[in-house]
Amino acid sequence: MIHDPVREFIRAFNERDLDSFVAVLDSEVELHSMKGLRKGREAARLWATRASGGVQQAIEVEELFEDDTESGGGRALALIRRVWRWDEDGSPAGEDEMAWLFELNDHRIRSWRPFENREAAWQAYHFDDGGPRRVQS
Repeated sequence: MIHDPVREFIRAFNERDLDSFVAVLDSEVELHSMKGLRKGREAARLWATRASGGVQQAIEVEELFEDDTESGGGRALALIRRVWRWDEDGSPAGEDEMAWLFELNDHRIRSWRPFENREAAWQAYHFDDGGPRRVQS
């Protein structure tokens, strides 16, 4: 059993640890990438494979909200900063604020969806649960 699948997903993605990345995924995983839906572990492995050189991204978690994840299911919302750096020397190349929404099954990532708009992510996280609504300032 994976103790903290959301953080492990992010760690493995950042470190290009593809075996650990795939190990944290449910066999029926769905990655809703900006370039379209990827289904299954092998499609996820291809998505997470990044060529060396140029500008690379790293994910920094600012806040993590979890709903029933201790049971192995549930959802999580990570408010993140995507930091871009030049691979050659590590110098900054930009950053953006985003949110990643996860659904879990049996302590593994069943679904991942990125949001460029954090308010939209917050609404999706609390969709029909009667939970608090955040007001963007």
